[in-house]
Amino acid sequence: MKHKIKRLAGCIIVICLLIGSIHYTGCLLRPTDTDVALNAINTFHNMPENSFEVIAYGSSHVWRGLNVMEMYEKYGISAYNYGCNWQHMNTTRLFFEDSLRTQSPKVIIIETYLVNKLLEDKNMNGEIYYTRGISQFEAKSEYLKQCFGDDKERYLSYYMPLCAFHDNWTALCEQSFSDGYKRAEFNDTRGYLYTEGGSPIEIGDWQAFKQKELSEKALDILDSIVQECNERGIRIIFYTAPYQGEYNYSDAMEQYAEKNGCEYFNLFEKMDEVGIDCNTDFCDKGHLNNNGAVKVADYLGAYIVQNYDVTDIREDKKDESTY
Repeated sequence: MKHKIKRLAGCIIVICLLIGSIHYTGCLLRPTDTDVALNAINTFHNMPENSFEVIAYGSSHVWRGLNVMEMYEKYGISAYNYGCNWQHMNTTRLFFEDSLRTQSPKVIIIETYLVNKLLEDKNMNGEIYYTRGISQFEAKSEYLKQCFGDDKERYLSYYMPLCAFHDNWTALCEQSFSDGYKRAEFNDTRGYLYTEGGSPIEIGDWQAFKQKELSEKALDILDSIVQECNERGIRIIFYTAPYQGEYNYSDAMEQYAEKNGCEYFNLFEKMDEVGIDCNTDFCDKGHLNNNGAVKVADYLGAYIVQNYDVTDIREDKKDESTY
C-alpha cells in the first residue's frame, strides 16, 4: 500500500513539474512585444471600481496619442486610456465590454484607425495573445470564437502559448526574462503609453483621401457598442488621429455618428484648431508624441466638459494622490 502511495505521489509530482515547465517555457517564448499591452491590461484591472467617467479605446493611435492625465490636470476629468497595440474593431469591443464589468463611464472615446478591420478565422497572433490579460466572460468567448472559428488547435495555442510561439527560442533576449514596461508607469499615466521624441512628417490633403464604405461586419460591431451605450446612458465620441497616410472612412464615420446620435471628430480636418504641428508633435509617421497627445486631450477634454455632465474630481478629491 505504501509503495502504491509513493508511486502515485511521484506521478503527481512529475505531472506538476511537467505542467509548470510547459507554462514557464510558454511564458519565456512569448512574443515580448505584447508585454506592454498585458501590463496595461492588468493595470486597468487593478483600478478601483467606478472610478472613471471617461474611457478611451482603440489602437496605438489613441494609446500613444491621448494623454488622459492632461484631461484630469486641466479639466478635472477622471479618464482612463484603455487603448492598446493594433486593436482591430472586435478587439476594441472586447476591451469596451471588459471595462463595463468594473466601470460606469458617462462618456467613451473610440479612436477609429482600424474601424473597418476585424480579426476573423485567424491563427494566434500578438493581438489575440494579449487578451489573455482579460479573464473569461461571455464577450471574450464570443471574441475568441470570431478569431479562431472552430479550430481547436488555435484554442490550444491560446491557452498553451508554447504551441503557437515555440519558434521564438531563436529570438530569446534579455526582455524574455523580464516583465518589460512596468505596471506602475501605467498606473501613473492612467493607461496612456507616454512617448517622447520627435520625427517631422508630411500629411496630405485630407479632402483628397479616397473614401470607402464600412463593411457590414464593422457596422454590426459599431451598432452593438452604440446599443449597449444607449441602454446605459453612455455618450460616444468617435475620432481619428492624424498620421502620415490616408484615412478612408471619415465620411462613413461622420454619417454613422450623425445617424446614431454620436460625435465624430476627424482630426485631419481639425489639425489647425487642435494645434497639431507636423514638425514637433509626432514620434513617427503613424503616431503622435506626448506634445501631440496633450493637444488632443485638451481638445477632446474641452468638448467633454462643455457638452456632458462630468464631475471635476479636483474639487471632489481632497487627497489627489488617490487619482
